[in-house]
Amino acid sequence: MAAISEQIVEADVDLKKGGSSMEIPEPMKSVGGKRAEDSIPVIEIRGEGKPMTAAQIRALEEESAGKPLDIKVKHTWRPGKCPRAAKRKDFVTFQYKAFTEDGKKYDQTYGRGPIRMQLGVGLTMPGLDKGLRGMCDTELRKITIPYRLSRKKKSKVWKYILSDEHWLVFDIEMLTVEPWSVELQFNFMDLNNDTFLTSNELAKFAEKMRKEFGRTWPNEDIDNVVAGKYFVKYFDANGDGKIDMTEYKAVMQRDMATMSSTPKSRKPQGRMRDPGVGWILDFNNDGIVTLEEMDSAAEVFEGAPAIKPLLKDEL
Repeated sequence: MAAISEQIVEADVDLKKGGSSMEIPEPMKSVGGKRAEDSIPVIEIRGEGKPMTAAQIRALEEESAGKPLDIKVKHTWRPGKCPRAAKRKDFVTFQYKAFTEDGKKYDQTYGRGPIRMQLGVGLTMPGLDKGLRGMCDTELRKITIPYRLSRKKKSKVWKYILSDEHWLVFDIEMLTVEPWSVELQFNFMDLNNDTFLTSNELAKFAEKMRKEFGRTWPNEDIDNVVAGKYFVKYFDANGDGKIDMTEYKAVMQRDMATMSSTPKSRKPQGRMRDPGVGWILDFNNDGIVTLEEMDSAAEVFEGAPAIKPLLKDEL
């Protein structure tokens, strides 16, 4: 950049409107041996953290231009009959092929085995979770996911999925859609299939969700063992230190009845109640887990549940 001269040349600016003219005043004199421009403050901008990737920059550019950054779904093939379209809480089993934006395949589950997971509980990136909803048994679908909806935590299931691509493309083959039920939820958490849930088993289940899918508690201070013990206290009606299907169904049905009777106008902002181990985070049974409930959970779990399990003769 050329150096700023000591003198600013005077100029007449002819203002066409009204036929008048304005003359720029004499340049500012130097003060104390310093030029006038030296007194202009300099603002220094420093970046924090790692430099932005090309994918992040493109995402910001598109967002600032007002372009849609939602998923794109192409229905490759859909069966004539669809007894159940997948929705939140359902269990889905599917295969995928993963491609970069320019069409290069870099991963697939064919050969490794299909993925079985629950929808709407944080077991995958938001864009894929959204794209899988509405699918039927045997349906084929192409889901294209923008950068902002492709964020995920490190996990065994998703470890091969790229992190710095602007658009992620998945070819999905839906194998089965299992409609959610209380019984299915119980069996999902019953890791050893002995028809009982114990505090130790629930702690292992929470850790399994973290390792395999990157699913963690919303409050990092929550301990899996402590949460497992609280979960048992919440459901254990006969006080034998474990939960059977009868106890689990009775408490779940009680809670769901309370949730459905709560007027929507009275429900606060927050996350929808998790049907798994996160069920115990909704301390007032309104179906919403608020930030306040998340923040206080670690401390609450150290005590006894405010809502007591049903009595034995109520089962």
